This record gives sequence, C-alpha cells and structure tokens, in this order.
Amino acid sequence: YCHKSIGKMHCFENYSDKLENPLFVWYMKPEYDEKANWTLFDLQDKLMQSGWMVPAYTMPKDIEDMVVMRIVGMSRDMADMLINDIRNAVKELEKLEYPTPTRIAARNSEKQKGKVYTH
Repeated sequence: YCHKSIGKMHCFENYSDKLENPLFVWYMKPEYDEKANWTLFDLQDKLMQSGWMVPAYTMPKDIEDMVVMRIVGMSRDMADMLINDIRNAVKELEKLEYPTPTRIAARNSEKQKGKVYTH
C-alpha cells in the first residue's frame, strides 16, 4: 500500500518496482530534485517533528550522490498516517523561497549525512 502511495507523489520515485520484503526505499525524481529548495534530509527533519523516524541517507560508493529515504513494513493505518504527514511536510517544504542548508550543500557537492538514531 505505502509503495504505491509514495510512488504517486509528484516529487518521488520508487527505488525498485518490486516490494519483496517490508522495506520500501524512495528518492526525489531527478527533474524535481534539480529545482527543489529542499532535500530528503529536510523531509526527515519535518517528519521527526511529527514523531516519525524515517531516515534519509546517501547510498554506498559509486552512487553516493543519491539520497534515499526508507521505511520498514507497517500496518495500513500507520502507512496512511505516514503518507499524510509526508504530503503535509512536502507542502510546507515546497513553500520555501530560498534553499535550505542541505540543498546548498547538495548543490556544492558537499558530503552529507542523515541523523543517526541511537535510542
């Protein structure tokens, strides 16, 4: 369910067409990413404000410029709540007039890291 819902958002692309386990990964569509004033690291922060721990992180060597987000299986009710919070966060982020610090860093090809959860 979540796989199809996130894939329908205008700014995201599914990392894989198949959902073979409870893990789902997505990234920003390249054409959207080029113009956006925000990154998935900013979306991670917005979702944290709503109580979600949805990590954004760079991929391994040779594709380290790609930033993805991931979720691990959840109930349909939880997925509905998360999708709603993602939509609300994206609406807020799309109102930004200026690039966020993470967007500026991305445009300058600076290495970035998402927040690591230790508790």
